Amino acid sequence: MSDEDKPNKLVFQFDTTSILDIVGKWFESKMIHYSDEMFSDYYEHVKGRLLTSESFNDYLLLRVNELIFKLLGDYHGKKKETYKDVAEEEDELVPQWFLTERYTEIQEMFSSKFFKHSFTEIDVEYDSALKIFSVTLHLEKEIDSSSYEILLNDVRSYLKNRITLLNFNHGKVLGPNILDITFGIDW
Repeated sequence: MSDEDKPNKLVFQFDTTSILDIVGKWFESKMIHYSDEMFSDYYEHVKGRLLTSESFNDYLLLRVNELIFKLLGDYHGKKKETYKDVAEEEDELVPQWFLTERYTEIQEMFSSKFFKHSFTEIDVEYDSALKIFSVTLHLEKEIDSSSYEILLNDVRSYLKNRITLLNFNHGKVLGPNILDITFGIDW
C-alpha cells in the first residue's frame, strides 16, 4: 500500500522505550533515589496499565479532543475578524463530555493532598449562561483572612502546575467554614 492509499490518521507511538524514559523522568522529577528493583516494579506497573488497556487510548483521545477544542478556540479568537459574513450565535453549546471532565478535575483537585485544608463537602455547579463552575467548599475548621489567601494561592498554584482547561476566576468567604470559588473554562 502506497503512502497515498493509507488513510489519514493520527497515531500515537508508544513503546516500552518511551515508558522507560517517562518512568526515569518521573523518578528524576520527584528526586527519588531508586533501586533497580524499585524502578523495575514501577516500570512494570505503568507498562501493564498502559499497553494492555484500551482505556488508555480512550483517555488519550479525550485529551486530544480537549486540546483541539482549545487550539481552535484560540485560533478562532485571532482569525474570526478576517472572515466576512460569519454567523456566530451568542450562546455556545459546551459538550457534555467536556463538562464531565471539568467536574472530575475539580473533584480530584480538592480531594488531593496538595491542599493544607481539609474539606468536609465539595459542591460543584456549572452555570451554562456564564460558562463558569461554582465550587462551594465546606471546611473542617474556621478560616481567617490569611488562611483564605493561602488557600486561594494554593488553588492558583495547583492550576498553574497542571495541564488544565480550568481558570481561577475569584473566591469569596460565605461563612466561617464555607468558601465559594469560581472557575472559568478555557476552550
